[in-house]
Amino acid sequence: MSPPLHRRSWRQSRASVLIFAAAFFSAGFIVFFYSRPSQVAPISDLDSSHSLAPSLDDTNPCYVDLDRLRQYSNTTVEYARLEIAVAPTENFTGYTDTLGARFPKFSTVRLDTEEHRQGLPPDRCTPSVTIEGPMPSAQPDASHIIFGIATSVDRLIDSLDAFAHWAAGSNARILAVIDSGGPGKKEAQKRAEALGIRLTILEEEDERLDRYFYLIRYLYKNKDKSTQWVVMMDDDTFFPSMTRLVDRLATYDANKPQYIGAVTEDLQQLYSSGYMAYGGAGIFLSIPLLTELQPWFDECYAFKSGGDRMLSQCIYAHTNTKLSWERDLFQLDLRGDASGFYEAGRAQPLSVHHWKSWFQADMVALSKAASICGDECLLHRWLLPDEWYLVNGFSVIKYSTISDDPLAMEQTWNASKYTGPDPFTFSLGPLRRKDEKKISFRLKDAVQEKARVRQIYVHEVEPEKPEVLEVVWNIAA
Repeated sequence: MSPPLHRRSWRQSRASVLIFAAAFFSAGFIVFFYSRPSQVAPISDLDSSHSLAPSLDDTNPCYVDLDRLRQYSNTTVEYARLEIAVAPTENFTGYTDTLGARFPKFSTVRLDTEEHRQGLPPDRCTPSVTIEGPMPSAQPDASHIIFGIATSVDRLIDSLDAFAHWAAGSNARILAVIDSGGPGKKEAQKRAEALGIRLTILEEEDERLDRYFYLIRYLYKNKDKSTQWVVMMDDDTFFPSMTRLVDRLATYDANKPQYIGAVTEDLQQLYSSGYMAYGGAGIFLSIPLLTELQPWFDECYAFKSGGDRMLSQCIYAHTNTKLSWERDLFQLDLRGDASGFYEAGRAQPLSVHHWKSWFQADMVALSKAASICGDECLLHRWLLPDEWYLVNGFSVIKYSTISDDPLAMEQTWNASKYTGPDPFTFSLGPLRRKDEKKISFRLKDAVQEKARVRQIYVHEVEPEKPEVLEVVWNIAA
């Protein structure tokens, strides 16, 4: 039996009210939830199972660059961020060896989206630590130095970004002797001018090794009244700091014959090639010595060998000058993994070599942090409170065991062909065994922005599941 009409109307009215109230409450909840400020906790406080909420605000300067992370995975990465502020100070004397910032915890970032960036709450871009650094300064005047290389035009173009770190704005001159340049010569010259590099290009058809020795003639002809030093180097020779290089050269008397360089680190190479300055570390000749060599050029040119060996034979045979081994110049005849050299926490090298051939160490990316913290911070090693090390521009590492000798360098590179004991100890000792269980985040990229540098360090846990640590360098407000 149907209920009376007035009861049905009352029930229908009550149902309508309840439905309307529920709809109103649901709509209000949705509006409140999506309009409220992001409640994503700082990464350092998150459990690794949490994900960062995406942000649609591409104007937010505090963000994760998803496109850059997609270089390392197509699905997800574990992401952490460490912000370091540098406060320039007039009485800066050097960086400390400890850093008061803990290694941050990771959170999952999804990359299988169409978003290009993912916003972070402002407190995530607040520095974890502020340290003192040097006041900004211009490059030193290196107009008294000419750097000479013998290479191909393609390799020259590929080297200009690295040259820019130490040569741009210093008035140093670079003389490049190349094979037939073609249109690449104009491209190299244009690129050098854009980077602020004083580049002179000469074309020479002889073999590359002969062109290297020919540098002593070309450098002599291109010197001027201000020239005190000429440098013979390879196209993958890198100087972390022009200031340190100029200051070190000033400790030698340029008015006397000077032959300055470094021998190989490997006894096998030393026995096969001899005691001489090896070209990759940089060979520094004073003008008096360069002048002494000119009358003997043709006789020395007849001795066919590697260019640096031809040079040493010429110097030893026709002058009284002997090699001055400058111990902070490095040929780096290390194959495979040279991380132990870079991570040793020793004094910053004056030069490094083979960084894009015998092993991989992106010196262009490494050098970008200098715009924030100065050349002094490059490759500087800081100890974090929980036994992590930040080797600035190269890696972030944690050893599985603590060495009893803080000076010992981890021997990570391939064994020498030398059959005797300790083939690298004479040059790099003390050494210790490779730490097979060391956790290592290696620098993969660095982004130069107007007021900061973002470094990307990656630990390959397993394929498609990398851990990415972003270290951001800022000038303190």
